[in-house]
Amino acid sequence: MIKVLFLLYALVSYVLGFLALLALAGFLLNLGPWRIDTGSTGDELAAIAANSLLLAGYFALHSIMARPGFKRRWTRLVLPALERSTYVLIAGLSLLLLLATWTPLPASLWQVESEAARAAIYALHGLGWVIMVAATFHINHFEFFGLRQVWRHLQALPATEVPFSARFLYGLARHPISLGWMIVFWATPDMSLGHLLMAVITTGYILAITPVEEADLERQVGPIYRDYQARVPAFLPRLRRARRIRQGESLVDCPDR
Repeated sequence: MIKVLFLLYALVSYVLGFLALLALAGFLLNLGPWRIDTGSTGDELAAIAANSLLLAGYFALHSIMARPGFKRRWTRLVLPALERSTYVLIAGLSLLLLLATWTPLPASLWQVESEAARAAIYALHGLGWVIMVAATFHINHFEFFGLRQVWRHLQALPATEVPFSARFLYGLARHPISLGWMIVFWATPDMSLGHLLMAVITTGYILAITPVEEADLERQVGPIYRDYQARVPAFLPRLRRARRIRQGESLVDCPDR
């Protein structure tokens, strides 16, 4: 029975995480129940302060729970196999809370009139989501969302880490998920003050946290990651022919300089 509950917990966390991402997509496109530019408005400065605090709280929670030191302490209370699912669950709930409590700042900063240009921008926005989701499959989608850990636990298999790999999107940019995030926030034909605030703070967070995450990866992976950093750009792809370097028994694709 307990195994069934563990599996249900992981599945619920996974579904809720994806629903939160769908809600965010609708939010940015002004579709669905929560919209970035629609709803009750108030004093502009107060709304900027409140929204900034919401974003700061969300990103602080996201960062703290992702830190190795926190994970070590957290897994003394939570079954290690459920750690990632719990992270996904909390991240999804906190994102939904952010969307539900956002104060719109609808003042328009730009509005693209050309239908062709609007279609191109929406296509770019959609590409950002495709990049994000596709990148999770390149590093093991089910590990990323916590399902693999629970499944291995239920099968009485030892916990293992997915080996470092730079194939596919990760051979073009070191952080394709972050690249996708930045695209979806900035690729809009209708930029409001509130949308700009969210885009700026999100981009600032990504640029600030990336060196911290890379330092963790250097310690975890070793010299192979430093070589990877030297050959592959952080965000903007360098479209060159890839060559392969060997890490143990696995092949890692890295573009030539």
